[in-house]
This record gives sequence, C-alpha cells and structure tokens, in this order.
Amino acid sequence: MHWRSLSASGLVIALIGFFLTRFTVTLAADETTSQFLFAGIVPLVMGLSLTAFGVILTVGSYDPKLVRTTARWCAIGTASMALLVALTLLGAQPDGMMDPAVLREQTYLSNFMIGGAVGGTLTGLYAARNRRHRLELRQQANRLILLNRLLRDQVINAATAIKGHSSLLAEDDSQESIEVIDRQAQAVIDTVEDVKYLSNTADKADLTLGPTDVVACLEGELEAARERYPEATFEWTAPDERIDVRANAQLAEVLGQLLENAVEYSENPQIHLTIETIRSRVMVRVADNGSGLPDAQQQLLKHGEIAEFDDPTTGFGLNIVRLLVESFDGEIETAVDDGGTLITVELPRADSRPDPGRAGSSLTVPGVTPPEAAIAIGAALVAGATMGVAMEATGGGIPIIGALYGIEELAVGIISHEFHSIVFGLLYAGILSAVPAARSQEIHTRIGIALGVSLFLWLVAAGFVMPLWLNLVGLSTPVPLLTAPSLVGHLVWAVTLAVLYHYGTAWLTWTETHDRSYLVGLLERG
Repeated sequence: MHWRSLSASGLVIALIGFFLTRFTVTLAADETTSQFLFAGIVPLVMGLSLTAFGVILTVGSYDPKLVRTTARWCAIGTASMALLVALTLLGAQPDGMMDPAVLREQTYLSNFMIGGAVGGTLTGLYAARNRRHRLELRQQANRLILLNRLLRDQVINAATAIKGHSSLLAEDDSQESIEVIDRQAQAVIDTVEDVKYLSNTADKADLTLGPTDVVACLEGELEAARERYPEATFEWTAPDERIDVRANAQLAEVLGQLLENAVEYSENPQIHLTIETIRSRVMVRVADNGSGLPDAQQQLLKHGEIAEFDDPTTGFGLNIVRLLVESFDGEIETAVDDGGTLITVELPRADSRPDPGRAGSSLTVPGVTPPEAAIAIGAALVAGATMGVAMEATGGGIPIIGALYGIEELAVGIISHEFHSIVFGLLYAGILSAVPAARSQEIHTRIGIALGVSLFLWLVAAGFVMPLWLNLVGLSTPVPLLTAPSLVGHLVWAVTLAVLYHYGTAWLTWTETHDRSYLVGLLERG
C-alpha cells in the first residue's frame, strides 16, 4: 500500500463514529451502572463499530469512489439526524437547549445520531454497489457490442474471402489466392483470440491479475512493430529497472494496439514512447505525429461508449484497448493538437506481494485486502485480551479505559479496549502493507514494527492523550501516565498481534495458492 492510497474519506467515517460515540455515551453516563448500560452500551458498540469500519476503509484495498460515496452518505445521515434531534429538543424545551441536565434527560435522542450515521453508511454502501453494478453492466454491454462487430465484420469477411479464393484454386492453381487464404485464415485466428480476451467464458486463469513487467511487454511489442512497419521511427529509452503493474499477459495486446494505431494514422510515422512512475501509478505514453485521433475514437477512449457495429469511424483495436485497460483498473487519457496525438494509459503499480485470485474489474486499489483485514481484526481481538490479562496480572486496570467514554466500569472498559485494539491492529496491517515485500514477510520485521507501534501508543496515547482526556472528564490523573503494567501490556499486545497476523496471512497465502493450483489443474485436465 502506498501512502497515497490511504483514504481520507474512510478517515471521515472513523472520526464521525468516534465523535458520536464520545458525545452520546457521555450524555448517557449516569450515577448508576445499570442506567448507563441500558442507555449507553448500544451506542457505544455501534459507534465504535462505525469507527473501526472507517479505519478498514482507510487502509483497505477498496474502490476510492465506493469509500467517498459511503463517507458522503454517512455525513448526510449524521447531519439529518442531528437536525431532527435539535428540532425535537427545541420543540420540547426551547429554553433548555444549552442546559446539560436537560440534554441528559433527553439522552435517548442522541442515539438517533449514531443510528443516522450507521444508516447513512449502509445507504452509501448500497449506492456504491449499485454504481459498480451499473459500471459492470455497461462494460458487459460494450463487450457484447464489440463481439458482435468482430464476428460480423471480421470473421464473416475473412470467411467470405477464403470461400471465394478456394473456388479459384479449384479451377486454377493461383499463388495469389493461396496468400489471400493464408492471410485471411490468420485474421480469423487473431479475431478468435480477441474474442477470447473479451468473452466472459475466457480461461479464468488468464483473467487473474498480478505483477506484470510493463517494460518487457513494451519492448516485445516495439520489436514486433519495427519489423511490421520498417518505415516508422520509434524513439524510446527503456528504464533501467523492472516496472510491474497490476495486469496480465493481455497488457501486450493493449500496447500492441496503441503502437499499431499510432503508425497507421501517421503519414511519416514518428512515434515517441515514455514510461513514468508516479507513486502508486504507472503512466505509459504513446505520442505520434499524425493528423489527430478522430473525435469518435477520443470519446471511446475517454468514456468507454462503443458505437454501433456499422460505424466505420470506430476501429476494433481501440475498443479492445479500452475494455482491457478497464479490466486492469486503469484509465486512458487522450490529447490531440497540431503536432499529433498523445495517448496516456495509467495503470496501478503492482503490489509486490503475491495477489492470487484477484480478477479483472475488481475495482480495488493497493492496500490491506479484505481477507487480511479480517485476520488483523481477529489477531487484534486476541491481542487485546492478552494485553488485558497482562495488565490485570501486573497491577494495571482495564476499567479506567471505560472512563474515557463516561464511566469507569469493567464491561465498558473491555468493550472499548477491544475496539481500540481492532483500530490499532488495522493500522498496523496498513503500515505493513507499505513495507517492501522482501522485508514485510519476515516475522522479525513484523514483530519489530508491532513493538514500535506499541511503544508509540504507550508513550503518546497511554502516556499523554489518555490522562489529559481523563482530566477533562473530571478524573484527576497525573501527566504523563507511564506505568510499568501499561508498558508490559502494550509489549504483550505487540508480540501477540504480530505472531497471529504473521501466521494468519501465511495460512491465507497458502490456501489461496493451493486453491488456484487446484483450479488450474482442473482446467488443464478439462
């Protein structure tokens, strides 16, 4: 995961959840534990769950549009319920809006704000899922249109030519007819290969995305283009290092089509190629000196809308390019001026960790994958429990953590402590995903990073933030609060989290690799 992939929208959800939890539970705090547990335990769990969910979206490998949509609806739901609560309080007791006692009497109304935030979040997820579904339907429709064009125009035309020249061969042996048949037969083969790229029935192993060397792909297609078009001039200096993008072998088809298109639309072809890496993205640029890409084809590359099969201004090659780049979670930009056309293909840089099973149109970005997040949550829950046991055994206390949310009670302390552990466990997984794979897979590296995180939490969060917070809620606490039981608990948490996460992700990699090998074996035998 590159730091650019951290989602600020996910952080918005986390902050909304945390703020509402603190606000609502504080209002629910009462003189008796039973009253607090009745009024505050549900919003406590819901609010902290929303906070943890926001952290998952922040560090996870999710479509940025999905996260933004979810955050927007979360904010709308919160604001709508806050307005409803304010109007209700104003109507009930207009003179007591700023009186804490009045607010405490109406504490049940504040629960609606957390309900609004959770409801808005669920609405956002539903809206984002519908958007993705519409995108997939559009891609499928475009694929079907293109398949129809390929089969109708390419295959039928080639078959007609083969049939006609076969009749000529029956009458008179003609070398020209033999060459035409050979050429058209190859055209049929190429078209069938293109259909394989685009068909939903393609070999699933070919659809898996993983690290693909864009430099090697471009070199191979460039060599083929130089042989096919000796009159063209290609200018390109290959980078000194290998550059991997998240794609598959079909990336060569994309680059080959772009080179072919650049040459065919230039009278005296001079093609300039560049590859640039910008954080988590790789930009492949193909510039020519032609008359300019037609508007219809620019719109095709920009919006992905495929014209009807009988439109002579839209070629097959760019249709294939667009659909394949979309399947790689990439984007295409075009720029046309008097000097020619510049086409830029932007692709996600591959996470150097193995990523079996990730298929096209995944709409994901580098980061913590959902299975890794689930393992991090499970490991954090166990680590939080062992930390609590260690602190209790060494004279520390968990109930004081509940005071952060309004009451010093064991049940509240355990719930809030476990949710804190989940949040920091997810952040730990996010930090690991930013470390080069060669080091992040080693257990001593993972333990070292976890220890560093735990020491930071002990010094900053437990040493300063928590005592300052406790003083704000009326509990006199020394600052800094750096105790030995707290240090022991944090160190136990770090080691437990790192070990469980290490072996959990190792098991995940093994099962995914095993399942993929089994599936490939079935396909090969079938």
